[in-house]
Amino acid sequence: MLRTRSNPNSNPETPQSKSLEPDTPMSHYSSRIHSEDDPAHPTNPEYFGGEGPSTPAAHAGNAVPDGMTSSSSGTEFNSTTNQQRRLSSGSGKGNGTTEKPGGGIQSRRSKNGLTLNLSSLVGKRSKGIKFGLSQKGWMAVTGFVGFILLLKLLFSGSSEDPHHHVLDQAHLIPRDYLNNSLVDPAPFEFCPVFGPGDAIAARRGQLELLKSRLHTGTNARVQRVLQKAMSGASVTLSVLGGSVSACTGAGDDPVNEKCYPHKFFDWWNTVFPHPANELTNGATKKTDSAYYAYCNSHHLPDKTDLVILEFDAADPNDPEWLQHFELLVRSILVRPEMPAVIILGHFSPQVQAQNGFAGPELLHNVVAQFYDVPHISAKGVLYEQYLEMPEQARSTFYADPNHANHNGHDLIADVLISYIMSQICSGWSAINGHAFDVPNLGTEGDNSASGPSLLGGVGLRKGMPGQDPGDGDSAGSSLAERYQGLRVPQMRLNDRPHDVQQFREIEPFCVAASDLINPLPPSLFYGSGWHTYHPPKGAVYEDRHYWYAEQPTARLRVPLKLGAGDVGIYFLQSPPDKPLGTVKCWVDDNVGGAKELAGTAEVEDVIATLVMIDRGVSRGSHFVECQLQGEAGGTSPPFKILGM
Repeated sequence: MLRTRSNPNSNPETPQSKSLEPDTPMSHYSSRIHSEDDPAHPTNPEYFGGEGPSTPAAHAGNAVPDGMTSSSSGTEFNSTTNQQRRLSSGSGKGNGTTEKPGGGIQSRRSKNGLTLNLSSLVGKRSKGIKFGLSQKGWMAVTGFVGFILLLKLLFSGSSEDPHHHVLDQAHLIPRDYLNNSLVDPAPFEFCPVFGPGDAIAARRGQLELLKSRLHTGTNARVQRVLQKAMSGASVTLSVLGGSVSACTGAGDDPVNEKCYPHKFFDWWNTVFPHPANELTNGATKKTDSAYYAYCNSHHLPDKTDLVILEFDAADPNDPEWLQHFELLVRSILVRPEMPAVIILGHFSPQVQAQNGFAGPELLHNVVAQFYDVPHISAKGVLYEQYLEMPEQARSTFYADPNHANHNGHDLIADVLISYIMSQICSGWSAINGHAFDVPNLGTEGDNSASGPSLLGGVGLRKGMPGQDPGDGDSAGSSLAERYQGLRVPQMRLNDRPHDVQQFREIEPFCVAASDLINPLPPSLFYGSGWHTYHPPKGAVYEDRHYWYAEQPTARLRVPLKLGAGDVGIYFLQSPPDKPLGTVKCWVDDNVGGAKELAGTAEVEDVIATLVMIDRGVSRGSHFVECQLQGEAGGTSPPFKILGM
């Protein structure tokens, strides 16, 4: 539509203002019809297309017919018979001319070749006529312009105006953003979580499941595993834990189908079926995170994608175990394949009786927040129910005060599965551009960022075990910036600013009596007075592997390879009615700094404990010596070492 622009302050010419040339509505255009006062443009019949200045409107006494405004905006603008309606410039050839001083009526050729015809408003050159229009003609033009301005205000004007953006209303379709999944559903029946397809939420309750998620963080590494599974690749799952994960009270077999690791793996295969999916359950009865902090590599496959840590009911509520658990989490995160870690908690009535609400899971949650690891616990579902109806809760979910029965394992599996389902739905929405609350980690073979493939198992940080010497430089690359959520902090939990400058990455190394694949060579025991014990299959009491000595002054020397420089001994302690011996242990030739370890302690039952004997030892190869205390030639209760 051709739009005319007018000065709102302009008025039709009056006798009082006849000496002044008004700013007419058409005075902004470059091509004009000049008055006969201009000698360069005399009035002649050819100037108006062969009709002369007299028009039907002029012969009618300068009357403007009814409907002139609508006729000017409709019929006259769109008529293709424009032989008598075309206004020409000085030469009558070009479309654009140079504006010259003087008043007049102005016309412009439109982009579509249509022309403006004002001939019906042009009257005879007589008294009362100015610039080719009568007073009534000017009133008609003013009315027409006013009508156009009114349409502009009502209908937001023409799209040709650069100050207005007119949307195509065909695309303005109402959308229910609170139920967007019905418009573009995910290929998972449980999405959206807590919706009609979420059977676990219907069984356990939305609020209870939400309270089970003690910390989630960015979920970056979990999303990386899920995107790998969505791409059709196989996934390796691993479990580390104590007696609960070893299925005590629910089959007493780490791979029993009533135990939560088996239940979770079965569910995983229904969502991401693949013949090469694997589950490794490395849990050990009566074992806490202090042992796994150094020896977790003995219980994990060479490469794993997701590691579940279950120690909320196995660790003591001791601040020293905060360091052990941190070391465990960090030692897994810095593996070359960069696996995801999920901290999973079992709610134990025995732990609750000892600590109330503030149990060891609070220490684990500190580690989860520092290392951006999700922490999920059955405590959020069971705690209030247990306090209100303890007997009912015990009979329903527990085989004994500390271990879950098959119903309790169902609950643990549901809490874990519900969290994974929420991450699947969020990840799918992010992949399809419907959500942006999940880190964009790309997929296998994504070359949008320089550097190694994210799913290729190449580390991001300098000094990471398994890296090539030059791989550490990728810490500042675009790959590292894009996958910031996968990085491990270059500091420890208790570090201060001056400690960061001297930071050394950990390289856990462990020699354990339970390592039957790479055991210590028998030559280390010849003539030392130390021996190896391996429990027979089905043993109930002596169910641990250990090294032991019963002759005082018996000395065992074990080679070690150190990373961060902390050295510890993992051994058994027993109550006074079942006494054990005492040893002194030291590193290399630091006999003066030897640490004495007592096998007898004020404990209720035989437990495994870890004691650090030295810290800050230089990186590299060293050896540890332990000597049984007592008089030479005498006897001593045995001392039992599980690992170093």
